[in-house]
Amino acid sequence: MNPVWLVKAAVWYGGKDVRVEDLPDPQVSENEILVKVKSSGICGSDVHAFEGKSRRRVPPLILGHEFAGVVADVGSGVHDFQNGDRIVVEPIISCGRCESCKAGRTNICLDMRLIGLHAPGAFAEYVAVPADTCYALPENISFDEATLVEPLAVATHAINMTPTKVGDNLMVVGSGVIGLLVLQVARRRVGGNILVSDLIDYKLDLARRLGANAIVNPGRGDATKTVRELTNGKGVDAVIEAVGVRDTLQYALGIVKKGGHVTIIGLLEQMIQVDVMNLVTKEITVRGGYTYTSKDFRTSLDLAAKGKVNLKPLITHTFALTEIAKAVEILTEGKEEQIKILLRP
Repeated sequence: MNPVWLVKAAVWYGGKDVRVEDLPDPQVSENEILVKVKSSGICGSDVHAFEGKSRRRVPPLILGHEFAGVVADVGSGVHDFQNGDRIVVEPIISCGRCESCKAGRTNICLDMRLIGLHAPGAFAEYVAVPADTCYALPENISFDEATLVEPLAVATHAINMTPTKVGDNLMVVGSGVIGLLVLQVARRRVGGNILVSDLIDYKLDLARRLGANAIVNPGRGDATKTVRELTNGKGVDAVIEAVGVRDTLQYALGIVKKGGHVTIIGLLEQMIQVDVMNLVTKEITVRGGYTYTSKDFRTSLDLAAKGKVNLKPLITHTFALTEIAKAVEILTEGKEEQIKILLRP
């Protein structure tokens, strides 16, 4: 029997109550890998939990699903990795057997589980994960940058599922982490202009530096009119909504052209009313985009490895795991300019 060591983990008890505790180290089963976490990102969905807006997360829970680290131990059935290997983890655990999985749509697996939601996450020194969710991390990607492969996969999935063609105009609503990554993936896939909308100027400034053709702040005038002027009166061909509130969804439906497409990837657990008459008479196609498939994750890791996306500018803060309370305060109070905050155990 292996000796049990105590390791530090940040346990979320609801709201802003997150406590760094000493817990028994995770034990790996036959097909699992024990990851020594080197860097983990705080996701917007984690922030929803801190703000009391997430019904899916049930405390007590160790959050954290954007992470990378080093293999510390492997189960007896694991042969592709060994201690010391650098890895990044795809946190979606899909069954591989259901109709969705067989169709390659692992993100909507009928028995899907997520590390940091249904299983202990990476806001800890160590976390045990299924070996088939692990990918070798190229040496040219730092552990900090690797935490962004997961949200990059969300962006890749959103672009892959949004119909666009050469010359189309795309609006990205929201210039948080996901929106800025959507912008960068779109820059490589969409032939027309890419517009970015947000209420926060420093985020829009970064969007411009990362390749946005135009930025729009709805808090500084008639944003719908501005978009019309930028698109010769017709509206944008497609919108990717990366915020998830009523006003931004209504805005998306108002600026998309007749026959256009709106993909919603912003997550917020509340009912939202929309102008159905506008949706129907303009024949707008609205779709939801949830997380990503394993193929999207591999594509995103490849984009990062080849330097086709710029991840470093999105990382604005890093904290030790023991400083998570300070990180939570910055995220929920909004008193500092921040894009992505990382924890380093």
